[in-house]
Amino acid sequence: MDRERRSWSPSSLARSRAWREAPSVATINTLRWTAASLYLLGGTILLIGTAVRLGSDRVDVRSIAVIGVVGVVVGGLILATGRRLPRWAYHAVIALGTGLICALVLLGHGDAASIALSMPFLFITINAVFLFPLSQGLVHVLVTEAACTICLAAVDIAPGSIVLIQGCTLGTTLVVAWLARAASAADRDFLTGLASRRGFDRRLEEALRSAERDGRRLCLAVLDVDRFKQINDTAGHPAGDRLLIACARSWAPLIPPVATLARYGGDEFALLLPDSTLGRAADLADVLRSGAPAEVTVSVGVAAWQPGDSGSILMNRADVALYEAKTAGRDRIVAYGDPSRSASELEAAIAAGEMVLAYQPVVQLATGEVIGCEALARWQHPQKGLIMPDQFIPEAERTGAIHALGAWSLGTVCRTLMASAEPRRSVGVNASAVELRSPDYASRVIALLDAWSMPANLLVLEITEGAFDDEEPQVLANLRALRARGVLVAMDDFGSGYSSLRRLEQLPIDVLKIDGALVGAIGEDRDEAPILEAIVSIGRSLDVRLVAERIETAHQAEVLRRLGYHLGQGYHFGRPVIGVLPR
Repeated sequence: MDRERRSWSPSSLARSRAWREAPSVATINTLRWTAASLYLLGGTILLIGTAVRLGSDRVDVRSIAVIGVVGVVVGGLILATGRRLPRWAYHAVIALGTGLICALVLLGHGDAASIALSMPFLFITINAVFLFPLSQGLVHVLVTEAACTICLAAVDIAPGSIVLIQGCTLGTTLVVAWLARAASAADRDFLTGLASRRGFDRRLEEALRSAERDGRRLCLAVLDVDRFKQINDTAGHPAGDRLLIACARSWAPLIPPVATLARYGGDEFALLLPDSTLGRAADLADVLRSGAPAEVTVSVGVAAWQPGDSGSILMNRADVALYEAKTAGRDRIVAYGDPSRSASELEAAIAAGEMVLAYQPVVQLATGEVIGCEALARWQHPQKGLIMPDQFIPEAERTGAIHALGAWSLGTVCRTLMASAEPRRSVGVNASAVELRSPDYASRVIALLDAWSMPANLLVLEITEGAFDDEEPQVLANLRALRARGVLVAMDDFGSGYSSLRRLEQLPIDVLKIDGALVGAIGEDRDEAPILEAIVSIGRSLDVRLVAERIETAHQAEVLRRLGYHLGQGYHFGRPVIGVLPR
């Protein structure tokens, strides 16, 4: 046991972490700004140096100026694209810098300029130990020191000068490495070795900026050891500390690399999960709860980030869920806004293949010819049987599981349509306003179409009239981007909301699908439908296609045809059939 405690001691953890992990301040944004700044600064200094005359006539000033321009250009590229570069790509950035500086030293031809031109090697070594784990940074330092020595010796710089240059470079580098790790220590909890509250809050703010910018999902869980005060009071604080260390040791291997686990304070831990849905976050929290030391139980509150939320709002939601878990009897998980864990169940159903699509034909009213169809989600529950969408879509939208369901629906439609031997016709897919609020929604749909080589005009995105009520800029931007690519946009259930004619004229739509309640008002003893007739005039003035929904009788179909409707959908023409495209 003593050996285990020593292996988990804060000092040993700090040494291990410094060797394996980059300093906490070395975020992707820091990598981008630091690397770009050093390239821009180095390139600018070279250009100034060549302009005011660098060394003797033996120095190849023109070639040095070219390298200066390369440095400025590379710095600008890193500044523009560095946020999207993976962390490993910055190793290539460091290696390129080493190569350019070697060329500079050789271009000095042994003149005093060679010594001056070797100074940027210091930029490389400082960058390496600041941005990377020690195990990787020291490799760059050794390579750079060896390259510097070889290049200076090749141009006949005196050994004493080389030793002085290398000593100054190495000493400065080691000081920066120590300072970076000392700064990181403030972001670590001394007892458990996990992120501290300060470190967690820093990463939470970074994750929030990324979620706002890229439309990514983000979840947060708060884990609290049940009856921890009682343990402290009866067994003493050292026993409580050992229990917290045991929790950290049990949980650390279970979290994904992108997640952050922190000791937020006392017996409370916090887990940050970028790119996670509420269901997946709750499932992982369940794994952690089950993996707690045998002598304790843990209560967990989970919350999902919503656009516009601050870090304090997200944390407060998780705390509210944790309070509900505590008051409900402890040793359980509560997801904020999803106490029944429906998000987890729905996402598990998608993964298990329980979700299916039923296709209902859309026909020409005059001829009965099928010109397309609508894809409708169904849940084939192993115990409850076939569940209709009105029983799970509202929960999916509220909990965020709609993102997973929407992605599955689109992917299934693309695969089914492109694999079909039948003539390819357009397919309508329902899109939620929740999905359309994501900044990357349009790009994800376009990427899916490209992956399946599916013509964009075969996809009709159906959005309910209510999704247009607030005229959210992000929703409209996504729809305009998709229409520009060729995707058709349909306003579903038109007539159930309160769209004004002026707003209709400004919205990016190609199709109006008329609410079935208006069609249902056509009785067998009625041949007139003034509201439906007025909608025909609206459709003609807006140059959009009209689809009448929920047509159940031949009489309704005939009345609609006479009024000027060309397309219809409903049980009269065919019920939705699971997995089969209509012919």
